[in-house]
Amino acid sequence: MPTETAFKYLNEVRFMTLANWSVGAILSDKVIYKDGFKLEPIGNLILRNREKEILEDNKAYKQVTIKLYGKGVIQRGDELIFGKDIGTKNQFRISEGQFIMSKIDARNGAFGIVPAELEGAITTQDFLSYNINTEKILPEFFNLVTGTKHFAELCRKASSGTTGRQRVDEKAFLGFRIPVPRIELQKKIIQRYVDNINLAIKYEKQSIDLENSIQEIIYNELGILKAGKKSSDKKFQLIDYSSITFWGVDKILNKESFSSSKFETVDLDSRPTLYLNIFRGKSPKYDANGTKIILNQKCNRWNSIELEHAKTVNDKWFNNVDSKLLSEQNDIIINSTGEGTIGRASLITPGFEGLLIDSHMLLLRTNNEVLSPRYLVHIINSDYGQRQIESLKSAKSTKQTELGVQNLKRIQFPLPDIKIQLAIAKQIEDKSQSAIDCKVLSETHKNIALEQFESAIFNID
Repeated sequence: MPTETAFKYLNEVRFMTLANWSVGAILSDKVIYKDGFKLEPIGNLILRNREKEILEDNKAYKQVTIKLYGKGVIQRGDELIFGKDIGTKNQFRISEGQFIMSKIDARNGAFGIVPAELEGAITTQDFLSYNINTEKILPEFFNLVTGTKHFAELCRKASSGTTGRQRVDEKAFLGFRIPVPRIELQKKIIQRYVDNINLAIKYEKQSIDLENSIQEIIYNELGILKAGKKSSDKKFQLIDYSSITFWGVDKILNKESFSSSKFETVDLDSRPTLYLNIFRGKSPKYDANGTKIILNQKCNRWNSIELEHAKTVNDKWFNNVDSKLLSEQNDIIINSTGEGTIGRASLITPGFEGLLIDSHMLLLRTNNEVLSPRYLVHIINSDYGQRQIESLKSAKSTKQTELGVQNLKRIQFPLPDIKIQLAIAKQIEDKSQSAIDCKVLSETHKNIALEQFESAIFNID
């Protein structure tokens, strides 16, 4: 026997509660908010800030940027801007604790509370700022409600409707009704959110401290001088001509700062027995319908490989590639080009064998009996290795920088006994894993903070 399902085709809405004619906006507060809270129009909670500022040419001002999805309000740029360099002279002055929104990006959660450091900053008419009635709603609570994706979705519904305008309709926005618990309950909800955010901050700091301690291991265990410290104040130095591998006063003198006081310092160029092969990857023949992939710079992170960024290539072309060019376990892949990506290195671990790299990457296969790839990949990724790459890379006058095979072979590193290399690598790997664990805990508590807040307010269970 078929089951009958009841549908409600008509919804009754009190005429006096209508703020706009958008069906999405009218029905939204019946759908997304939990029962038991008093719903107040936003217009009853905030009052438009109309403090005008006429810019003076010789006065410096702070400008404002509002991040999307409730990520905060920050200063635009690092420097103050003089009035003479700002086109629109009639602007608005904002104050700490005010609620501010972008008319253009409100649909994408561009809301926030003005922080203390932006007291007195200026905004154009594309930003709306408001004083908050703190007797009814706490700024932190208001900011959390309006910073959620649920609220951004409400803005999208209300600002489209029959008009389809991209900018949020202020009247419609002020007509949105949001839950306003008692102040005491607001404080409890905020405190629970803050407690989790503080835990997230704690674990994030621990992660940063652990990552910094990795640098300390490399410098201390290997007897390397840190950047900025001079090993000699000599104004005249003699350099053994036979030790010069490339020209440049800065490169020749920097070589001393990369030396170890504990172990012999070498490079692959002068010690070719340390590696079995070094080569640049292949220029790919891409094919959207291919089943084979090729790695690119985006795949190569800091000692981790993300295959989701790989691109597919033509199967026939791939099958004709020399198998010697495919990755093997314990190979090291290094980004050879690209501002901001050059020099990143990753170890090929089980599951990543048989992959091909493109021509913007290098592959290094070490002689594992005398040089541990686990040790070397950490050297390359360290501040010590990256400073050398910055010094060695060519084409500094353009953005098309390149490391290349020859420059890779010039990177210096201490060469202790293989057992010491493995012990240092183990120390670094343990610290790295602890740092990753702390990052995961930090993200977990951020998510818990948001989920607990949203579950207290919205019908999302």
